Amino acid sequence: MHISIISTTVTLLAALVSSQRLTKPPLQQDLENLQAGFANNLRIVASTRTAFQAGYIPADCKNIAQREGFNPADIQTWNVKYADCSAVWVFCYHRSSNGLLSAFVDTFGRLPVHTRQFQRHIVSLPASSGYAYNDGGNLVFFGNVLSNINVHIHEAAHSLDLLGAFYPDKPLYSSTKWINEYNLDSAVPDPYAQTNQIENVAQNTVVTTYERNVPGGFFGLNPNANRIFHQFATVDTEQREANPANLLIVGGTCTGRLANSNPVLISSTARVQAVEAAPSVALPPGLATIKGVAFNTNETCHIRG
Repeated sequence: MHISIISTTVTLLAALVSSQRLTKPPLQQDLENLQAGFANNLRIVASTRTAFQAGYIPADCKNIAQREGFNPADIQTWNVKYADCSAVWVFCYHRSSNGLLSAFVDTFGRLPVHTRQFQRHIVSLPASSGYAYNDGGNLVFFGNVLSNINVHIHEAAHSLDLLGAFYPDKPLYSSTKWINEYNLDSAVPDPYAQTNQIENVAQNTVVTTYERNVPGGFFGLNPNANRIFHQFATVDTEQREANPANLLIVGGTCTGRLANSNPVLISSTARVQAVEAAPSVALPPGLATIKGVAFNTNETCHIRG
């Protein structure tokens, strides 16, 4: 009973932190001035893609499509293998998506591989405006943000935070360490970071990724960057001391992967068409399986490109 009370209290405190809007002023109007530096310094990792087995779709992709009002039969599902990882990522690409599949694959491939390995499926759906959210490690993109590197990093950052990659076995955003360091600063990166601490950690992750991969870094780009120094330094320390180390720095190869969701039939009609057994989505030998955690940033995270 004592453990249950503590667990409930921690959950309630985390919920409170995640719902509170931040009052510190934004350092910048947005982070769009980082796009060029990312494009020039986060190289596209070579990749190959093959069609997922006909008649099947990952369960998470099917659930997301149906929840968003789309027919799973309109989702094109691809196994994408990057040169720096022995495992494939399954992309679930709606045939009416607002962007090319090739550009979508290339943009995700720009993320440091140790960031990528904490992401499950990569989903694109059509919309009149561009935004995205993270559903348990599934990155869900709408509209014209498929090639927006800032948005890719931001959404991937939610996985690093909420799956416990930054801060072992628990989220960073609600930790005493994060709140104490945040309190030492006089600003947050941009207006979107004011949404709550979950979004603030994600935007600081975009800043830290820039600082660690682009010559001159964020602190060379903005003369007032010291106003968010303690937040940056906390993310930087956690990504450097994580397992694997240097989560936000390009280079290396994957050491593990967030497990794929199980393949399911696209529809009852597909049952007739699917003459082969469901494909295996097991990770290759030698890769650690990253433990999943249920979360969804859809209610608060609609970051736009």
